[in-house]
Amino acid sequence: MSHDQTAQSVRVTDRIFNRRWLLVAPALLLLWVVGQVDKINVSLVIADRPFLKELNLAGHNSELGGLMSTFFLGYGVGIFLWGLLVDRFGPRLCALCGILAWGALMFMSSRVGGINEFLLLRFLLGLAEGNLWPVGNTLTNRWFPVHEHARAQSFWITGSTLGTAIGVPIVSILILAQGWRGALVFLSAISLIPLFLFYFVSNWPSDHKANGDAELPEINSDRKIVPAAARVTFLEMLRSKSFLLILTCQFTATTTIFTMIQWLPTYLTVFRHVSFKAMAAPLTLGYAIATVLSLAIGYIADRTMQRALTGAAISLGFMIVVLPACMVLSPSGSAVALAALIFVPSALAALNGALIHTLLPAEAIATGTGLYVGVANIASAIGPALFGSLVTFLGGQFWGGFLFLALLNAVGAACYFAMSSPTKALASSPTISNIA
Repeated sequence: MSHDQTAQSVRVTDRIFNRRWLLVAPALLLLWVVGQVDKINVSLVIADRPFLKELNLAGHNSELGGLMSTFFLGYGVGIFLWGLLVDRFGPRLCALCGILAWGALMFMSSRVGGINEFLLLRFLLGLAEGNLWPVGNTLTNRWFPVHEHARAQSFWITGSTLGTAIGVPIVSILILAQGWRGALVFLSAISLIPLFLFYFVSNWPSDHKANGDAELPEINSDRKIVPAAARVTFLEMLRSKSFLLILTCQFTATTTIFTMIQWLPTYLTVFRHVSFKAMAAPLTLGYAIATVLSLAIGYIADRTMQRALTGAAISLGFMIVVLPACMVLSPSGSAVALAALIFVPSALAALNGALIHTLLPAEAIATGTGLYVGVANIASAIGPALFGSLVTFLGGQFWGGFLFLALLNAVGAACYFAMSSPTKALASSPTISNIA
């Protein structure tokens, strides 16, 4: 290679590096932050007494938990459908369409007259937000090299914790100032913000059709790119032990994070008698800590390339800490500690994405994401509803719900341990059929 060719290759590599970390990663982060605010607002709405009184829902814990569970059902189905659409039409267009749907559905939610309407709109919002995972996983696979996958995944998945940290005080202030309906109207406008960044995001680092892989030297240097004709069927995925283990780990992570986010405000206001206004500060601090810890776990996993063992370790940590955090600490201490524990499922979701990239060819990432995240999210619908039912069964005590989450993370730890040996051999496997 001549000096001029080498210099041109360096310039192209630098340009791709800058675009993926200064444009693609921030666009995905913003998408997840806004999506998370849209998800978690219901956890604050159901802790608002005027809302409970207006819709006659005080004490109806199963129905209130159903607001998040129906979202999960839609989210799971949506992830599966968006996975097919992203592989067909590209992540950029699917992101733009999904964002527009979020805004419309959030506005419609501000006009509900009963719980059944709200449940339907939460289901539809879940369908619309199902684009998050296929879009994020596909852009990560196309724009980032393998040795940056855990960090990249952690960066945008921390939008779930960062969005919660930002969303809790914002939504609380909006509810106090404008009521729950006014808050949802404002949030519908916020939902449209990611449109401005995704207008500049392309599906590939270059004009893929015109330039092939000529401008992707850094991305292609550490892995094999499978030709577009190499497709992986759903049956092949479901026959893979590693794929099923990742799916199970995704189920534990998703169930944990959204059950915690759904019920933490109610736990603090109803059981620990923290005022609606006073709970925002400790929750925000805890979620901010979770954001930093999630990024740290992604960095450690990339540096060690021991993603499965990292997942097992933090799953065990959650199992050990969650019950003491809810039963021993002061109300404000519990708020900070339990919110900070959100880093575990957030980091696990990032690790699962990095692991799945070692199993599937690039052309099947969105479809595979739709399958493993979609099925996990549909199954996760049981989490918030079961947590609420356990609270009711125990006469208003919350320890049973947190014990359920501790046991769930024990299952996740066992699955990561089972994966720890085989995943070391997956990085060089271009298709799932080689590792099933």
